[in-house]
Amino acid sequence: MASIPTASLQPATRTPTFTPTATATPAPTNTHTPIPSATPLPPTATLTLRQQREARLYQASLHYLADTPEQADLVAREIDFASDPHESADNACGPLTVAIMRDGGYLPQDANPHDMWLLCPREDNPECHGLEILNQKFFPQTEYDYIRINESIGSYDWAENPLQPGDWLYLFVRKGISKYEGFDHMLVVTRVDDHGRAYSVTNINKGDGFVIQEELLYDPRRPGQGLFSELTNDKLRKELGMTGTAGFLLIRAKANPLP
Repeated sequence: MASIPTASLQPATRTPTFTPTATATPAPTNTHTPIPSATPLPPTATLTLRQQREARLYQASLHYLADTPEQADLVAREIDFASDPHESADNACGPLTVAIMRDGGYLPQDANPHDMWLLCPREDNPECHGLEILNQKFFPQTEYDYIRINESIGSYDWAENPLQPGDWLYLFVRKGISKYEGFDHMLVVTRVDDHGRAYSVTNINKGDGFVIQEELLYDPRRPGQGLFSELTNDKLRKELGMTGTAGFLLIRAKANPLP
């Protein structure tokens, strides 16, 4: 399978960085509390600045975990990206990425989740202005590479072209390949473990309503494992709908000089 091609909008630079595995499940609250820096490490730890930054992103993502649809809706309202009754976990994917990246130090503190709500970066729809919003509000093309891949996320070679912590993705659905309705989706890669497995804290419905949980996106050594495979499998998703079948837009910070 071919490697990631040169982006139509900006050239891409790939420098994979893997971070340690960790798990936690804090309960969501109704009042937003700024996420502190990652848990202090013992004096003997020698994490690089990049690793410290990635650890903070991961810790920030844990604040938004929600095990039930009721809790997930509370988290959506906590993010405060729209007015009631529009704030719910089923349409919070874009605002959730902003909240996580903002709290983790990957976006400015004044980044507004509302600007990512119902974002549409499709170039085949003249009414969509998502690319302009992404460039102006969140990811200026002077600092980020925009990479558009047309291949399904389920068959794409992630072992050859791995994701990195902080990568932002927009997943496109291809209509007409399933009798069930699909949807576009946004997520941010919140960590990559020592085995190259990528994860995201994202909103997902697996049959009992939308929750917000950490999901394995793919395992480079076990094709067919992870959310990307699940989201493109019609037999698994059925009426829940698929996404990523028409590929994805990857937005990644340009080469960073951090050690």
